[in-house]
Amino acid sequence: MKNVLSWKQALEADHTPNEYSFRATDIPEGSYLATLDFKIWAKKANAVSCYFTKANSGEKMLLTVYRDFKNEEYFLGNTDFRICPTGTVYNIEVTHNSKGNPNLISAVTNK
Repeated sequence: MKNVLSWKQALEADHTPNEYSFRATDIPEGSYLATLDFKIWAKKANAVSCYFTKANSGEKMLLTVYRDFKNEEYFLGNTDFRICPTGTVYNIEVTHNSKGNPNLISAVTNK
């Protein structure tokens, strides 16, 4: 079952998306543990906006998983971001693309 929220649903559920940074300077490269707090359908792209809190620092960040148009899926590795659990710790890997924007390249449930 899909558990991605609309902006309105997220606000009604008392989520605070404005507390999460999407600025490249605020989102470090590397692999680290982070909790996926909630997800919202992106407004201007076919994507899922994922709101993470970094485990060791409490930093809040917004990372995006884009739709694969060939397969019409929102997968990153084996993780389907339309249905993956929130409130779960993931080992995520982040790089910055050629424009300097954060790029979520891996997210694996930390079991």
